[in-house]
Amino acid sequence: MILHVVAHTHWDREWHKTFQEYRVKLIRFFDDLIELLYNDENFTSFMLDGQTIILEDYLEIKPYMKEKIKDLIKKGKLVIGPWYVQPDEFIPSGESLIRNLILGEKIGSEFGKVMNVGYLPDSFGQAAQIPQILKGFEIDYAVFWRGLTEYDIYKTEFLWQAPDKSKIFAVHLPLGYGNARNLSNNLIESIKIIDENIDKLKDRATTSNLLLMSGFDQSMANHDLTLIIEELNKYYKGITIKLSSLIEYIECVRKEISKIETLEGEFRKGKNMRVHVSIDATRMDIKKDNFTSQILYEKYLERICSLTYTLNNEYEKDLIQKGWKYIIQNHAHDSICCVCTDDTHEEMKLRYKYAQQIGNCIINENINFIVKNIRFKTELGKPLLVLNSTTNSRKDIVNAVIYVENENFVLLDQYGKFVPYQIEEIKEINMADKIIEIGYKNPDKYYKEVKIAFIAELDGFGFKTYYIKEYRSHFESKNLIGSKNVLENEFLKITVKANGSLEVKDKRTNKIYDNLNVFEESGNAGDEYDYSPPKEDLVITTYNSNPKIDLIENGPIKATIRIKHILNLPIDTDAKCRSKEEADSIIENHVTLYRDLDRIEFKTIIDNKVKNHRIRALFESNVNAEKHIAQQHFGVIERKNYLKEVEIWDKEKWEEKYYPIYPQQYFIDVSDDFCGLAILNKGLPQYEILNNNKPVIALTLLYGTDYMGKSDLIYRPGRRSGLHIKTNDSLLLGTFETEYAIIPHGGDYITGVVALKAENYVTPFKAFCFENINNNGFIEDEFYLFKTKDNFVITSAIKVSEDGEGVIWRLYNSTNKRIENVNLHFNNLFYNIVQVVNLREHEIFDNRVKIEGSKINIDYLNSNEIVTLKFIINKNNKQILEEKTNV
Repeated sequence: MILHVVAHTHWDREWHKTFQEYRVKLIRFFDDLIELLYNDENFTSFMLDGQTIILEDYLEIKPYMKEKIKDLIKKGKLVIGPWYVQPDEFIPSGESLIRNLILGEKIGSEFGKVMNVGYLPDSFGQAAQIPQILKGFEIDYAVFWRGLTEYDIYKTEFLWQAPDKSKIFAVHLPLGYGNARNLSNNLIESIKIIDENIDKLKDRATTSNLLLMSGFDQSMANHDLTLIIEELNKYYKGITIKLSSLIEYIECVRKEISKIETLEGEFRKGKNMRVHVSIDATRMDIKKDNFTSQILYEKYLERICSLTYTLNNEYEKDLIQKGWKYIIQNHAHDSICCVCTDDTHEEMKLRYKYAQQIGNCIINENINFIVKNIRFKTELGKPLLVLNSTTNSRKDIVNAVIYVENENFVLLDQYGKFVPYQIEEIKEINMADKIIEIGYKNPDKYYKEVKIAFIAELDGFGFKTYYIKEYRSHFESKNLIGSKNVLENEFLKITVKANGSLEVKDKRTNKIYDNLNVFEESGNAGDEYDYSPPKEDLVITTYNSNPKIDLIENGPIKATIRIKHILNLPIDTDAKCRSKEEADSIIENHVTLYRDLDRIEFKTIIDNKVKNHRIRALFESNVNAEKHIAQQHFGVIERKNYLKEVEIWDKEKWEEKYYPIYPQQYFIDVSDDFCGLAILNKGLPQYEILNNNKPVIALTLLYGTDYMGKSDLIYRPGRRSGLHIKTNDSLLLGTFETEYAIIPHGGDYITGVVALKAENYVTPFKAFCFENINNNGFIEDEFYLFKTKDNFVITSAIKVSEDGEGVIWRLYNSTNKRIENVNLHFNNLFYNIVQVVNLREHEIFDNRVKIEGSKINIDYLNSNEIVTLKFIINKNNKQILEEKTNV
């Protein structure tokens, strides 16, 4: 038997201390570690927690230590990467996880090579797509702790299979990442630790190799570890104990192993160690900031900059990378799960603000570059540029702000045809106020700032120009969408009932969905880690509410009904019950329906005056189903509506209750063979399925708690998680706004094209109005770079490649079924070479991909499979572009 002792530290960059407070300790830790590794030749390996940001944080203070660190990494004594930060696996987008690994590898390559192990010691559960993501970086192994039970698999080693059937070799740490952290010079105590590990691990190991992790949270390196191992080897006969590494351990196991099981799916069970299944709802304001920042970078910034880079503009690689770093620094598992102090959360919000400031500024500059190079039809009027940053052909709403001298104007397409629009707001502004005054006062220049809405159709990733012709009378259609408490278009009829809930008829299937968007408020005796009810809860719903209902906007393009509930709620909740004292809280809900769209949008504004509670929106699915579909990274996952573990978790003394409360990306869908209902969201990552086989979807809107950690919760008995620290900001007192939508559909989520519709919902068209334009550009006023011709293939990224030689287009199969004959189009005027690459952007061979002219055909894509293409810019055309572009 060989016992592999891996020396390491687990470094929470921020948690119950801020980043800077922890960095003080990090400097001490690193100084001590470097000295140890240089002075003890027998200390052959120390693992830096699988994340490279630790190097950045240290070297920002002590840059002169870089060469020493490079030397230790080159010798293999210091093991780094592959991640940039140790991530949560469910809340960040799939693209963010890819960028996390890209940054980790980029930083690691400055020092040497990164570890070929996807080390995830403390993430709160394991996401089903991790094997495919790691495999895309040529990482063949994963080591993790939380989420797996002996019921799932007894052995500690197995093959973990992703939905697309890619596999990696996985190692489960059933005793955690600190099972040998207390090894010391006290030989008797160290022998007890070794004996305990052998007793608990020998039957579960697939070979004679056992893994002992010697380190813990923010732990310093154990200077005596090599001597301790030496003394233990003298004591044990027939057992070898060695200072090792994860790679060495895995290689030894793989040499010896003869048979290994395969496991597929996500791991979220908190039997032996907590995964905090309800953690996704804490600090919904920060979750929303994360959603906004990810969408900004993934769907707009990188795609717009890829377009302008193709048109010969400079690519702001370093600035964009800096913005991504701000975002991904917040994806550390404790950070994005928001189980930290108020000070830490405040710093996170600043990072998101910095990322958004960088992103929005670069977008504006690049849009200006595009506009300077378009050949507009100025005879039609003032141009209004509409951008589609998805690659599918789509019809959707445009919300635009335009500036006109006269309120009488028409909207035309590029062929001069009238486009119906709806005015939402008009106000007078002085353009002189928008220009800095130097030496003299700017002359007044008054315009009308007009907010309009209209339906646009675009054919792929690119733009289309509409034109505003002033001093022309606008014909307003009499076909209004709203009437009192009813909204109706060609697809749907919505009736707002007296209690504020919705009855929706899908005209295509004649299915009626009742009791939609009922609000539920309940007490929360839990903490930042977990929701838990008080012993005596009081649950309040709007089933019997009497809200004020008003039609506040009504036109031919869109209509909105406002529903205003005033709820009398207990002002606080403790472990025992809810308070007798009450306060009025307002929940104001705006329900919007558009012409030509089968999507119902909600904006819910909560005036929160109550502590320690939870507010959810309930949707009765009106179908019978045992399972449902939720969007995960790069596709969907099928989950059960009822979990049998609910009946046994307390009897078996699980660490926490296991029940059907889940994370999601953009949507959840419940359907039967005939019809279904999808709930879409913008930055609301948690839902629960109630009522088993007649599912009610409970979408969490707000979750308030006053402490980081509490003990003896009903849903999580025993010790607390984290520290017992006050977190007043996590109460989310004040005004909080949420956005979500529903889509009724025929058939299942595939028939209803739900994934694509969800993508369109979170990636609205962007409109840009310009006052001063050139008319000598070389690009047509309608232009597309990439197009997808399949409703089930969704674009995850369009970005400039890491080597700067071309543009990356990443797509995935959004279904859990194999799809055949995928057709893509690209603008071959600008690209002359197309390569298939992996997530590291290394070229790979894939005989399924065939290219002919501007067309790409992929024979098939497996369930939830990712494919990445690299387009090399045509150098001959680049010379022409250099002459044509108006930089």
